[in-house]
Amino acid sequence: MRKLQIVLLALLAGMGAAHAASLVVVEARGIALRPGATLDSTKVLQLKQGQHVTLISGTGSILKLDGPYNALPLASGGGGVDLNQTLRALVSQRETRSGEYGTTRGTVLAKLPEPWLLDASHSGNGCLLENRTPVFWRPDAKAAARLTVTPIDRSWKAVATWPAGQNRLAITTDVPMQGGETYVIVFNDEEFAISMTLLPATLTNDDMRAAWMAEKGCEAQAEALSKK
Repeated sequence: MRKLQIVLLALLAGMGAAHAASLVVVEARGIALRPGATLDSTKVLQLKQGQHVTLISGTGSILKLDGPYNALPLASGGGGVDLNQTLRALVSQRETRSGEYGTTRGTVLAKLPEPWLLDASHSGNGCLLENRTPVFWRPDAKAAARLTVTPIDRSWKAVATWPAGQNRLAITTDVPMQGGETYVIVFNDEEFAISMTLLPATLTNDDMRAAWMAEKGCEAQAEALSKK
């Protein structure tokens, strides 16, 4: 009998652990939570008036909570907005602005062939995995080109020749690219600005990473990742 009780208790504990999930903080205002931090979905979250958090679940759902709030993170928002809804909303917003595939500040965005590429031909937002060498991409690779990367304060500069016929180019910079920083890209004698976001290691699957990208404005990368 005692053995049966022990087995039942172990099963219940396992079920409880299975229902517990980590939620990753994308954005927080008015509360000491950093992007990339994790919250236990089985623990009460307290938010005061004016405080806000945006969270990502393990399935890529996005949950936005505003204070006053004192409940489990998933209590009032259900499962949040799922990844497919988020991506459909991005497409709908673009179609409203333009009949093209997508626009950023009035310029047409090209579809990325892979998610971990930074479009060198447009200003916008870029998402990069931590400790990865940035790989730039261009939609037209017919001619050779020169690519320059420098931070907004011009404290260093990386220069590379982009060979004809090659649409990808990895750039090894003197200083690793930082999240929250803006970098000036000079490509084909045109200057663009890319605001960089690093994806934290707490995003443990591609659904979570795609949701993070969508929230951070890396929409072309988010869509490319969701189609892998």
